Amino acid sequence: MRSALSDRGEVPSGWVFGLRWAGGPPRSICGARVLVAGPLLSVSGLEVVIDNGADPPVIPLQGVDLEIFPGETVGLVGESGSGKSMTLRSVLRILPPGGSVTGGGLSWRGRSIPDMGAEELQAFRGAEAAMIYQNPAAALDPVLTVRRQIADAYRANRPGADSDPDRFAVSVLRELEFGNPGEILNRYPHQLSGGMAQRVNIALALACGPALLMADEPTTGLDTTTGLRVLDLLEEQVRVNNAALLFISHDLRAVARVARRIGVMYAGRIVEAGTREELLSAPAHPYTRALIECMELRSDQPPRSIPGAVPTMTERHVLCAFRERCRSRKEACDAEAAPLRSPGGGRAVLCHLGDGDG
Repeated sequence: MRSALSDRGEVPSGWVFGLRWAGGPPRSICGARVLVAGPLLSVSGLEVVIDNGADPPVIPLQGVDLEIFPGETVGLVGESGSGKSMTLRSVLRILPPGGSVTGGGLSWRGRSIPDMGAEELQAFRGAEAAMIYQNPAAALDPVLTVRRQIADAYRANRPGADSDPDRFAVSVLRELEFGNPGEILNRYPHQLSGGMAQRVNIALALACGPALLMADEPTTGLDTTTGLRVLDLLEEQVRVNNAALLFISHDLRAVARVARRIGVMYAGRIVEAGTREELLSAPAHPYTRALIECMELRSDQPPRSIPGAVPTMTERHVLCAFRERCRSRKEACDAEAAPLRSPGGGRAVLCHLGDGDG
């Protein structure tokens, strides 16, 4: 996909999240206007099936489309089981046993990820795309010190770098607001608190110097204050290193705090996409509206959830998967697949509801 800037900073429309949107990819990084030659990551019609002997097999992704451009921060939000983590795992080709890509494609800078050989895949993981895993303690090697783990990641992914791994480790931990980086480097994972382990996990990903950083629920299990600080640190590090960020969470607050463009996932598909401001101010899909309602609670109100349950991942959905829980269900929802429409402002939504519908 080609895009260019005019004198007014305009770019042609493009395909993002598999949904056409006007205005093209972001036109600035840290306030500076940039030319965007093409996406780093392209995901097109991605379908994943996990066949582990059960009948029927699990189908966690049922047609995911996504593009991420250099310097862009993209968020994916949805309930557990919507396919967010599986999307990230598909990019790195670390699907669970029995998992395989059965449809669509994944490409990195125009190169097919499924077609990468062992050496090319090894070079891609870490050096070009790195993951911050959901469980930081489990992502760290329990028998190696923090120093050893950061140094190993640095050497493996930056073979031509002049900087000393130890110097880098001290520097990155200091940037992640460790007041005693030398002491932290000599600790083992079990000697770290949850927030400290998550920041070390971020340091490991940054040690790879990736063009794309993928964060899988990085605030899970952290207290509110620590979680907010981790989000701030993550956003700052991405900005400083001019990397792209793909951030996923079930928490719309967390995604909206970090991401400039958001895709809302449900039952293995992205059902609405748009800028943060568009989705929060005028959500077009009933599922997006329901997520926002759960978020907009006063302190004296009990927690709220969306009635009903997420469909099982063994179901293949032709009709709208949300219709059983939808308060705005129409006859068309039970008769034909939801159309792709644009409510304006760059958003796109897969839904039968039109302008003026409740």
